[in-house]
Parts: sequence; structure tokens; C-alpha cells
Amino acid sequence: MLDNLQLIDERILFFIQNNWKTPALDHVMVFLTSLGNAGVLWICIAAILIFSKHRQKSGVILLSAIFAAMFLGDDILKPLIGRIRPCDKFPEVELLLGSIGSIHSPSFPSGHAMVGFASATVLFYYDRRFGIIAYLTASLIAFSRLYLFVHYPSDLLGGLILGVFTALLTIFLLNLVYHRIELLYRKFLP
Repeated sequence: MLDNLQLIDERILFFIQNNWKTPALDHVMVFLTSLGNAGVLWICIAAILIFSKHRQKSGVILLSAIFAAMFLGDDILKPLIGRIRPCDKFPEVELLLGSIGSIHSPSFPSGHAMVGFASATVLFYYDRRFGIIAYLTASLIAFSRLYLFVHYPSDLLGGLILGVFTALLTIFLLNLVYHRIELLYRKFLP
């Protein structure tokens, strides 16, 4: 079964490489993927929320979900699973990201997808309109990883599922913590 999944992943990637690549899209995809590098876009949004007057809680939960997704994906799952990236399996495919730095860490799950969808889920939880924009942005960033030949489709799907799960768990746990803090605050400081 895993061999069939690998074959489907490779067919999709090569279809994109052979049919959708254009010089104009090359620049767009490099830009999109850079938005997801190290979660910078999402961390900036969290910082803005944390420093806004009425959105601190959502910002703290967003930042927590980002770091939880990064830790789970980069520090636990990628080394544990150790899936080889398509660019390492097929070195003959020219990469557009060669000058950006090392991309030769394990492939599954996609960190860009995991952090992006974790962030979008938290943002959607607190503001549906902004959340929809965040989901669209996370989807475009995730697709750029296929276009740039650094992830398989199943890496993105795994990142999406794990990112949403991580966000929902973070929302649940931190809302419990916030609720307990509010109860203590009311008890001791009327």
C-alpha cells in the first residue's frame, strides 16, 4: 500500500513539474514558500494579536499552536519517520530553492503545511473571516512546496491533518488554563 501511495505522490509531482511550471509562477511559488519559512508569517500575526488590546488570548494560543506544531513536526515526527524528500530522491530535477539554504531534512510531515494549517485553525476559531483567508494562504504555501519539488502530496496532507489536530488540542488545553486563571483571579481579586 505504501508503494502505491509513493507512486501516486510521484505521479502528481511530475505532473506539476511537466505541465504547470512557468517562469512567472516560479517567482510566485518561491515567494509563497518563503512566507512559511520558520513560521515567520504566522509568528508575526501572533505577535500583532498579542500586542493588540483585545486579542492577546488568541495571539498566545496562536503562538503556542505554532510552536507545538513545529516541535511535533520538526523535532519528533520528521526524525522518527525519516522520509526522503523528492528533491533528494530525484536530484536530476532542477530546484528553484537551491540558493535559499538546506532543504534536505526529512520530508514527512510538511512543516510549512503543519504550521500553516495549525495557525489557520486557531485564526478561524477566533475570527471566521480572517480564518478563511488564513486557510487560503496556508493552502497556497502548501501547494508551493509541491511546485518547488520539496514535498510529496501526502506530506502536505499529513501536515494539514496534524496541524489542525495540534491547533484544536492547543485551543482546548489553553482555554482550560485561561478558565482556571480567570477563576483564581475572581476568587482572590474581586
